[in-house]
Amino acid sequence: MPPVRNKKSKKGTSTSIDTMSISALRKKIRDNERALRTKKIHSAKGQVGLERQLKALKLMLIERMIESKEKKLTSKYRMVKHFDRKKVERAIKKAEKLVSDAKTLQEKESSRLKLYELQIDYNYIMYFPKGRKYMSLYPTTDADNLNMITRRNKVRELIKEAMENNELDSLNKRFREEMKLKIIEKEENNQMKKKQQEKIQDNNTNMIINDNFFGSDDDNE
Repeated sequence: MPPVRNKKSKKGTSTSIDTMSISALRKKIRDNERALRTKKIHSAKGQVGLERQLKALKLMLIERMIESKEKKLTSKYRMVKHFDRKKVERAIKKAEKLVSDAKTLQEKESSRLKLYELQIDYNYIMYFPKGRKYMSLYPTTDADNLNMITRRNKVRELIKEAMENNELDSLNKRFREEMKLKIIEKEENNQMKKKQQEKIQDNNTNMIINDNFFGSDDDNE
């Protein structure tokens, strides 16, 4: 008697959006948008469900895009951050020694201020936004680039503010939310442009149809 095979349950065979890749999410979004556009839905309840799923898919796509960007940038700037960290750690040790060896109150205060600035530099390296291109504290090229210096100082000020408010651990979440909002805004603008182009194409098509229906002036002569 042949062995009895257990039939696999079909329950749960559909892929969860939490495990979908970027390409799979994009395809699923296109499929849902096509279904909504062509009205291939049998009920109002089905349409609401599809719209909700579409929204969830888009949000998950944004999360995947952010994760992918963070992973690439972390890998790209790993060594640059490593060398920056080593330099700052050496400078911190020297500054700590200056604080302990200070003979006057003025020397001690000056050394403490220098140490504090170096601690900001250290946290700049450790908590730099994962989704942004890292700007080295010790660049080997374009060290005098004013645009780069301004952007670096801006991030450094955010790090300093987070240190003072004891919010360093939640800082990357804040940067992620800002990036998410930018992506959503960009996507909404793209959708708006797409709709405008489709409207123009529809108007042009209607004009051609009308011209063909009524005929040209030459045909009426």
